[in-house]
Amino acid sequence: MQRLRRNIKRWLECGENVPASRYSGRCRHILKYEQGLWVFLNHPGTPLTNNEAERCLRGSVIMRKICYGTSSDRGEKFRSRILSVVETCKKRKLSPITVISTIIAGVVGKCDYPDVFGLTSA
Repeated sequence: MQRLRRNIKRWLECGENVPASRYSGRCRHILKYEQGLWVFLNHPGTPLTNNEAERCLRGSVIMRKICYGTSSDRGEKFRSRILSVVETCKKRKLSPITVISTIIAGVVGKCDYPDVFGLTSA
């Protein structure tokens, strides 16, 4: 894999110097986050693709198309964020209503953002 990594890096570095800014910018962006390309090598549980995430979002995307979106950018952001929380709750086997209620209580009470998914280390 080391040889493959070196070759890909070399091609991306060459791509940084092409005259088309569209491609050079993409290569520069990939190089900036190059370590993320190889996470699966050191962490065996990391999937190679995001197909599972795509399948989880499919229902939300279909709903957005059927109801023709929202009437504002703010409404669209709200809906996408709520649906993201709901999908995360499903994956973690949590109640979406309980999690959203906890978040709302934290916002209304002007508290620190609650760790509803247990992401901080104890």
